[in-house]
Amino acid sequence: FSFLDLTTYRRNRNHFKGLLGSSVRPRKEIEPLIDACAKAGVRWVYFSPRNMRRTKELASQMGIDTAWNCAISLRPLESGTDDTFRMTSNYADWDVNAKLPHGVEDVKRHLEEVDNVPLLVSLFTDVTKETTAEMVNIFQDYHDTVLSVGLSHLPRNQEIFSRADIAIGVDVLAEEVSFHHSMHYHTDEESFLLPEEILFVSSISAYSSVFNLPGSSSICHLMEIIRIGRASLEAVTAAVAFVLSGNLSFGIFILLCPCTAATAVPVIPTLGSFLYMLVLLMIGSSIAATTDEDSGAMSRVPPKNDPSSKFSLKESKRIYMNGVLRAAPQAILSQFVYIVAFCQLMWEFESPFLEEHCLDFSGNESMGNNPPMVKIIRCDALRNYSGPAKISAGMISLASLAICTCFSSASFVFRTESIRSEPPWKRNHLWVLALFLSLISIAVYLGVSVEKGSMVALPLNFYALFLASPFLCLFLNELVKKIDHKHEKRAVMMRRLQFETRLGMWSPKESSHIMEHVANKSPIL
Repeated sequence: FSFLDLTTYRRNRNHFKGLLGSSVRPRKEIEPLIDACAKAGVRWVYFSPRNMRRTKELASQMGIDTAWNCAISLRPLESGTDDTFRMTSNYADWDVNAKLPHGVEDVKRHLEEVDNVPLLVSLFTDVTKETTAEMVNIFQDYHDTVLSVGLSHLPRNQEIFSRADIAIGVDVLAEEVSFHHSMHYHTDEESFLLPEEILFVSSISAYSSVFNLPGSSSICHLMEIIRIGRASLEAVTAAVAFVLSGNLSFGIFILLCPCTAATAVPVIPTLGSFLYMLVLLMIGSSIAATTDEDSGAMSRVPPKNDPSSKFSLKESKRIYMNGVLRAAPQAILSQFVYIVAFCQLMWEFESPFLEEHCLDFSGNESMGNNPPMVKIIRCDALRNYSGPAKISAGMISLASLAICTCFSSASFVFRTESIRSEPPWKRNHLWVLALFLSLISIAVYLGVSVEKGSMVALPLNFYALFLASPFLCLFLNELVKKIDHKHEKRAVMMRRLQFETRLGMWSPKESSHIMEHVANKSPIL
């Protein structure tokens, strides 16, 4: 090359570098993050201040669909005017043909009168901080949970962060600002920017954010935050369900005491009640709250925050029925334990009293080794009896309720998954330790509280009932949870269908039709 050719080549190459340097390209973490969000049932929505022409290429590189019904401009368009910023093609102006709304007010009108397509769009252009904040409110009005992610040091994002359900800020100041303390033009130490000062400013600007991620590369941790959040929500839900079920079992147990078949109403020990409600249930719920997520947690579409569907009459009946069916077996079986224990202990400690007031022996009849349970249970002389047999039988029945509750807690570690598919001893090792300590505590309580010789006096058939009750309660809980699992599985399939439906094909009129197919188990799924 000549010197002139070499100079021209270098100048053209520098122009090419300048074009590449001025182009806007997404970070490499964005595209896999959007794919992971889609698999987890999280719809990624990008709000761009640029117009459609400039945003289309960037959105395509991010992995956002830029085909039919792909974007909505939040810049209001007056009726009868043309939008010069509209994205056009050689075949057709898709924005006009699709008749997508322009501006926030047009979006609201479209949602009320047409369909829910604006809620399914993943790209909004020509946005400002005011229009973005209004769209956050619109998503929330239609029962969506909004997770807002943006730069934490920009003042225009603060209002958006404050309106979102959860806000995560990304702090890029630390990686953008250089700290050169030895440069020759710095003559005064007070002119230096210290890292602590940048951290302080970033902390103040991110006051509306739950997390403030350091550096733009840290956005890859977003899915881990979502995973931990879902696991925590599921674990806390299971813990609350266990506490409610345990208290409901105790309430049914107390309600059944005056309705018992025995004339001697059971005595509920105060200390045992305190230990059951404030120690046993609290320990069980705390352990349940530490459970890891199940295997399919990050592949399910979460439900919307719609009170009309969560607390509808049909759904409420189902929840209440499931709660009663899971709480009642413990209370009922404990009453049977009380009746058997009371008869045996009365036979052991109060035989003369029974022979005098309750039993009628004539001829060659003798008391023998087996007590006549029906006569003892229905003896009128025992209505005001308050001896050791009655007190000990009440303690044993409460201990039976506690043991049944401990075993039933295995069914609450995972809300809908069976213990065969998700064993609690594999995902939550603390549960095994808590169960072991709870059983030891109950045994110590019985050894200290009941009348001396009571446990030895009880026959083998009592211990067969006493030991079989926890496993029977666990089995019945799993049966109820199996029915609940089928209902939840259909709901998950329906939410996934709604999430993956192509834009423009989902409308209020079609939703009832598809719900009919789901109810009839149509091949549409």
